[in-house]
Amino acid sequence: MEKKVVILPIDGYENAKMLLDVTRKLISEEGMDDLIAYIKVNDGIHNMDMGAPAIVASLKALLAEKGITAGIFLDLKIFDVSATMVNVLKKYLSFAPDIVTVSASCSVAGIKKLREILPSTTKLAMVSVLTDISEAECLTRFGMSPGLKIFSDLFGIRTIYKELMVDEASESVEPFDFVVCSPKELPFLKANLLDYGFIVPGIRDEWMKNPNEHQKRTTGARRALEDGATFLVMGSQLTKGNPSLLISAKESRELTKKEISFLYK
Repeated sequence: MEKKVVILPIDGYENAKMLLDVTRKLISEEGMDDLIAYIKVNDGIHNMDMGAPAIVASLKALLAEKGITAGIFLDLKIFDVSATMVNVLKKYLSFAPDIVTVSASCSVAGIKKLREILPSTTKLAMVSVLTDISEAECLTRFGMSPGLKIFSDLFGIRTIYKELMVDEASESVEPFDFVVCSPKELPFLKANLLDYGFIVPGIRDEWMKNPNEHQKRTTGARRALEDGATFLVMGSQLTKGNPSLLISAKESRELTKKEISFLYK
């Protein structure tokens, strides 16, 4: 496959050693290298036996050892005052992640500082409405649908960011490279944000549907890509399959490849 579009989350492990051991096993499994564009770490950075920057460095070394071309997605959803955000990300500069998620609630000045300290190879992805928030909850709390809330947050940030950048010679004319959204917001956002990439969790193809799913706004891989997704976040669909339907992880990966094969015709 010429283009890999899957972001593989590696989370839920008790310690960093287990996280790295599982990652080594997973990326070695048949068919995985064809799919994975990034390894995503979220709760995996909070471990007693290894600090977060060392985990990022170890994951990069592991990918290099296996000869796998993939990046590291640091799902910090970072949100704090400017100085604290800068202090946190400075710790990663020796082995900078390839994508970092940033909360839309951050100050625009803080986002600008992140752009300044991180290498140009590190992309920023805005997180506004988390995918376990239903549309009804979003309407009640924010008075807007998820799509409109995401668009409104980005519009406001872009406006102020561009004002701050007027007197500076910089290639960073946009505050973010990607927007994180569920598949349900994609058509609206894609139509109105032509210069942005979209990172889309909540991917559940039919053979993976779970009535107790924590994600509230989901769709299948093909539909998300057709609607404009740049990358798809998928965990269990690649690593576990659906044993209740006798679908192994390997079979689920093959089914996933078929779903997205239209990209390569």
